Amino acid sequence: MEVSMKQKKFVIVSAVLLLSAVGMFADTILSVGPAFTNYFVQTKIEGSSLDSAVAHILSGSLENTKDEKNNAACFALDWRGELFYLMAQMAFPGKTHSDIFKSNSEAIKQSAIILDTQLGVGVTLFKQSQLNLFLGAGAGLNTMYANQSMQIPLAGTVSYAKLDFMVGAGANVIASLFLTKNIGIYAGIADTLYFLPIMTEKEFTIGGQKYKLDNKAVKNNWANSVNVKAGLTIKL
Repeated sequence: MEVSMKQKKFVIVSAVLLLSAVGMFADTILSVGPAFTNYFVQTKIEGSSLDSAVAHILSGSLENTKDEKNNAACFALDWRGELFYLMAQMAFPGKTHSDIFKSNSEAIKQSAIILDTQLGVGVTLFKQSQLNLFLGAGAGLNTMYANQSMQIPLAGTVSYAKLDFMVGAGANVIASLFLTKNIGIYAGIADTLYFLPIMTEKEFTIGGQKYKLDNKAVKNNWANSVNVKAGLTIKL
């Protein structure tokens, strides 16, 4: 059966794409281990849907939501191919999350989760040596959820929850020391600046009544996440 010109082109293009994919994912390296995250977000509140009485009760807490700081241990995962890389880090700040309700009370219950990711391109220096250095830069994606609650006289249980979803750009630097041909240890640092908020929500609950501040009232100006990490690195 005679092969048409279109079929020949299809075979050639498929072969080129396959070879490109093999080259792209050759020398794949996976790094995993513990990390430490410092996360800061600056928020601007332009009016709100809260009535005057509720706004008065929460005036201090609203002020405290403008600049939130988080320091926490986390888990880091880095995948590096020949050209592209993917970074993902998940942190659980817990009690280190900024107190929205400023109080020495042990009754404050809080939890938080921060997810930082980067997808970009990079280059590995000294690739053939036992010690090499990876330099990468790419787009960043951040998701953060946090909540706090406590008992306030006359108001009862008051809780606060927030959800942020932001996009930005960052850099990722990793130094790897291979102890065998395929296994080694690594240390690195990643810094991501988030400047494009996709979704921002803050919600207060007082006595079972919910009061929500959405993107119309809350503007995330920017956020910054700095992550220091170390652990095990493996050539796949």
